[in-house]
Amino acid sequence: GETIDDSSKQIESMDATREMVDSWTDLQPAFPYSEKFISTEGFKIIGTELYRNVGLAIACVGLIVFLTIGNIIAAAIITVNVAFCIIEILGFMFALGIVIDSVSVINIVLAVGLSIDYSAHVGHCFMTKGGSDKNERATESLADMGASVLNGALSTFLAVAVLLFSTSYVFKTLATQFALTVGLGVLHGLVLLPVVLSLIGP
Repeated sequence: GETIDDSSKQIESMDATREMVDSWTDLQPAFPYSEKFISTEGFKIIGTELYRNVGLAIACVGLIVFLTIGNIIAAAIITVNVAFCIIEILGFMFALGIVIDSVSVINIVLAVGLSIDYSAHVGHCFMTKGGSDKNERATESLADMGASVLNGALSTFLAVAVLLFSTSYVFKTLATQFALTVGLGVLHGLVLLPVVLSLIGP
């Protein structure tokens, strides 16, 4: 027969086959099995796993940032900053044709931990600055931490840059998503976050 390439149709086919076998009441109890069902089961739950795992990761990041910075407003701004970064990574994945599968979902969850690094350093430095002028505090934070954060981002990018030329799907996807994480993470940490902190920061 014709091979079904669309994952949603594979899921529908698997569920329909199971329902059909379950509806047979005049036979001994049985269940359908196929090697394809292993990957199809993954496709069936991958969306739920993505939302759950990324949501839990962002929640944990928010809690840890709050405990280390000690200000709920700054922690909320940093956490939302990271959430925006993840949303943008997903958007770029769609534009680049990277599908949601077990490889990309693992990298997205890792991206939460990588992207918080850039924002947390700037946010923490902002909170340690004295004075009531938030614009000045944001500027001083960038002066103190900007170069270090940028160097960290550059070293992380160089660590995976060679994998961008790999022919392996796993390595190429990993490198692409890490490059997106580094690029968007440093933009959020050094451009967006200081502006937001200078406007509505504590």
